[in-house]
Amino acid sequence: MKIFSPFSVLLALLSVILLGSCSDDDNDPPKSDQELIGSGVAWKFGSASAGGFPVTSAIPECFLDNTITFNYNQSGNTGVVDAGAIKCDETEPQSGNFVWTYNESTKVLSVDTDLIDIPGASGDIKVVSVNSDNLVLTQSVALSGFGTQEVTLTLVH
Repeated sequence: MKIFSPFSVLLALLSVILLGSCSDDDNDPPKSDQELIGSGVAWKFGSASAGGFPVTSAIPECFLDNTITFNYNQSGNTGVVDAGAIKCDETEPQSGNFVWTYNESTKVLSVDTDLIDIPGASGDIKVVSVNSDNLVLTQSVALSGFGTQEVTLTLVH
């Protein structure tokens, strides 16, 4: 007694092959730099350099545990700076809100607060690169005894 005809076996194999080769080809479009910056996930200090030399050891410990969260929204970008567990000044608030903008063509990141102000910094904050794990920023900073240097700050998720 035949249970399966050759045609039904062939049809079953073909179905398995065709259905097995289907995948979710509806990949999300690549995110813009602004969307990556404003992912809503806190950025933490990774490293810093000035003029190509590491300067992380010169940064006070109370800044190293701070977090910065950028929230992207087409109607307006907001953010939160949190002082972390080690505060530089106990009288200052634990966190503060800010508004930010990013220009994709000039790679300039602007924030409306001095909560993330770097002493001696001047000029624009420029985004060197951004991906889902790293945000690399540069800004000119006047360093005592060294003149004005390009400081590079790497933030990580």
